[in-house]
Amino acid sequence: MRDILLQANSHPEPTPDWALDRMAELAARLEAKIGIGVCKVHISPLSNWLANSLLDVDGIIAGENRKSADNADALVTAFASRMPATHRGEAFLINCPGTVTHWQFAVRARTHDLSVVPVYGHRGSVAVAEGLIFESGRPVLLLPHVQALNPERIAIAWDGSRVAARALADALPLVRLAKAVSIVQITGEKDLTQAAAAEDAIVHLEHHGIKAQAIDVPLEGQDAAASLQAYCERNGYDLLVMGAFGHSRVREFVLGGVTRSILDGPRLPVFISH
Repeated sequence: MRDILLQANSHPEPTPDWALDRMAELAARLEAKIGIGVCKVHISPLSNWLANSLLDVDGIIAGENRKSADNADALVTAFASRMPATHRGEAFLINCPGTVTHWQFAVRARTHDLSVVPVYGHRGSVAVAEGLIFESGRPVLLLPHVQALNPERIAIAWDGSRVAARALADALPLVRLAKAVSIVQITGEKDLTQAAAAEDAIVHLEHHGIKAQAIDVPLEGQDAAASLQAYCERNGYDLLVMGAFGHSRVREFVLGGVTRSILDGPRLPVFISH
């Protein structure tokens, strides 16, 4: 992985500085270039005489647009100061009409090895991450607030499916640098007897010079996503790798339950591939 793209927001809550610092750490680990795409929101004027007379709605909208523009400029400046020149890629603005969207960013992401979406309470982050998973054709890293991003202990969620195999292949550059790798299966959720075996995944990794172990994790309650993340937290994993289940319905993409749960509340960095 040599070319990574960070998705950043300017409105209403700008992407925090810790996300830039974590990206600098990842760049150093992978010897990669980090680019940043900042969504600059532009809300169209309401042009309603009564609303403007009573509340000055167009004035409020203009103020929010200025706030977004100022935050976007500040993010580009912070990126330049916090990202070492040797790892600094392109910084560009994306004009977002009224709200944060993934469409333009996804087009740019198609020519990068990885997209990173910081998760910090911004209400548009989940929708952006979901759109990138389906539309960019590249893996996506969900990045919650962590103290460091040097994934040395990696858990790979495995159910022997096509999407799990895709995620494993896409994550190899990161997995190769890890000190400990586990192939993790959630047992008691579904029949895995006809799927590709975890032991075969271990043999495959051995051919790449990677030593891994297979671990079965019992389902806790009815939530495989919670079981997976709880296991990773208990055992000090730095990164979870998983495939994104989903299908197209009426021209819209619909995520599977486990993927949706992880997307809504990642408790550690999660590398997702579709």
